[in-house]
Amino acid sequence: MGTKRIIIIGGGFGGVKCARTLRARFRDSDAEIVLFNKENHLVFSPLLADAVGSSLNILDVIVPLRQLLPGVLCRTEEIRHIDLAANEVEFEGYDGKPRRLAYDHVVIGCGNISNLNVVPGMADHAFPLKTVGDAAVLRTQILQQMEKAEVCEDPAHRRWLLSFIVVGGGYSGVETAGEINDLVRTSARFYRNISPDEMTVTLIHSRDQLLPEISPPLREFARREMEHAGVTMKLNARVQLATGEGVGLKDDFVRGGTIVCTIGSTTSPVVDRLDSPKEKGRLLTESDLRLRGRANAWAIGDCACIINAHDQQPSPPTGQFAERQGRQCAENIGRVLGGEPTRPFSFKVLGQLCSIGGHCAVAEMFGFRLSGFLAWFTWRGVYLFKLPDWSRRIQVGMDWAWLLFFPRDLSHLKTDVTDRISHAHYEPGDYVIRQGEAPSSFYVIEKGEVEIFRVAPETPQGEVIAVIGPGNFFGEAALINNQPRGASVRARTPLEVVVMGRNVFTTISKSLAPLRAALTAAITRRAPSYWQQQPDIMAALRDATLADFIEPVPQPLLKPTDTLSEATRVFAHYTPDFFYVSSGGARLDGIVTLTDILRAQGSPAVTPVTQFMTKSPVAITQDDTCIVAAAAFREHGLKFLPVVADKQSLRLVGFIRARRLLAGVLQKVGPTSAPPKPA
Repeated sequence: MGTKRIIIIGGGFGGVKCARTLRARFRDSDAEIVLFNKENHLVFSPLLADAVGSSLNILDVIVPLRQLLPGVLCRTEEIRHIDLAANEVEFEGYDGKPRRLAYDHVVIGCGNISNLNVVPGMADHAFPLKTVGDAAVLRTQILQQMEKAEVCEDPAHRRWLLSFIVVGGGYSGVETAGEINDLVRTSARFYRNISPDEMTVTLIHSRDQLLPEISPPLREFARREMEHAGVTMKLNARVQLATGEGVGLKDDFVRGGTIVCTIGSTTSPVVDRLDSPKEKGRLLTESDLRLRGRANAWAIGDCACIINAHDQQPSPPTGQFAERQGRQCAENIGRVLGGEPTRPFSFKVLGQLCSIGGHCAVAEMFGFRLSGFLAWFTWRGVYLFKLPDWSRRIQVGMDWAWLLFFPRDLSHLKTDVTDRISHAHYEPGDYVIRQGEAPSSFYVIEKGEVEIFRVAPETPQGEVIAVIGPGNFFGEAALINNQPRGASVRARTPLEVVVMGRNVFTTISKSLAPLRAALTAAITRRAPSYWQQQPDIMAALRDATLADFIEPVPQPLLKPTDTLSEATRVFAHYTPDFFYVSSGGARLDGIVTLTDILRAQGSPAVTPVTQFMTKSPVAITQDDTCIVAAAAFREHGLKFLPVVADKQSLRLVGFIRARRLLAGVLQKVGPTSAPPKPA
């Protein structure tokens, strides 16, 4: 029949089983089997939690594909596109250039990828657990938190360092929470200043019970045993957001220095680009695992929606199903090449097992239910013999046996992470920078506002000295001068920032002239002005009441649907230099000034106000101080500022003028504090 080329995309359980089955069935001269996988190893994902908890060596949960699949051509280039019409795959070559390879049959088993963006802030502040790299980073994070807690002098901050949050109550979440809890609690005796009472491991799950795949009695046993071991459960709780301080629920906020997210996945890009029917991002297949309408393209594993002929239900995304699908797919390809009819995929679940920590597990196998130590022993035995070769089985078995008598390994590689540009999310009240800490990053505001908060001898309780919003930046002065932070910065509203590490900031600020000019202007602008250096003027600003300077909202209010022609007519008939834009007559949507009108000239008369107004303008609240207002005038070079009731409603209250505010303060101080006249 000639040599056939069979390409398998993905080196997970399904892809590896398919490749091994094909290699065992066909001689080299009959079939060339090519497996594409970005990593050169199979990750035994059920044991990633054990690697996090130091009950297994990180390298024991991976198996090199070249040693596992003799006779299979293993390639680590990334597949970019599958051309089903041309029977070719496109991949990125070693030199970065695209290349194509023809096939007789293609098997798609690339799974899904993590997507922490399902929750605001989760991608910025949480640790995923999908790859062996994720496990290594998470293990290092946990042990570093314990090292920091050992020398932390603040009891409240030490408890925060020792607080670990796991989001998701499925297999991965439960096993991870159990392993983290075992690691930190059994290791506490090696730390002089850490008490087990200061440690918190919180498992958050959106449903009313853990592990929905197993029976209710075993779910309840798992919950009860984990709580007894010290894991705090929050069920029926859906995470709304994540910040550097913890996670926000609907009616609560859980503080913690480490967040682990085991939920959230999305379609692999190569699957997403594939021109084939899908359901919720998963490829639809025929009963024999072929793609709908295709004779030589197959799909297996998490990326495929496969109906199990045993119960006519979609196959769950688990390892045991992926393995059976891989074997069935290989056998069906053999049948097609041999001119035989294919068979539908049918598999009866053998059982479910889940470790919950503390040498306990829950299991359902062949109709029997097990819990406790016996289930844990069974769980380890099953997974031990699922490992693909005897060398790895012996290694893992010896590691597990070692832990029955000796403590877990607390060593970790502490490496300096290369500076990078990233994003971060903060909730109102969260500190981005604390006064006195060493400078490490530069921040650019994408959304929201921050307030600059400073503690000084004359204000031991601290006071807000400035408010800045979108498009502004902070943190530059301490980095440039290599000095401790001179003030704290905390979120005033929900905040999104771009974070630039010290080295990246230094390189870009030296090379990019516009940024260098902006930094110079900002440092000059933010340097203490004359009035900020006069104690009597500052005292007068503190004593002054903002309400005394608030003027009524200029009338009329413009609507977002008003046109350039209508806005021009308003400026022609009314005296104010600016007008507010409000869709409902109360909320501040924007500001239109005469300068905005002039810049819009030349645009069609029907251009809506929203096209040329100042959106999300800088505003202060009626509860702010006069110091905040004065700083805002100076920071933004404004002559007037809108005043709103609060940052949530943005209900218009009025506005204040810079001239009136400073004149009123100087009048209280008297002429002795007036700046000297130029010679």
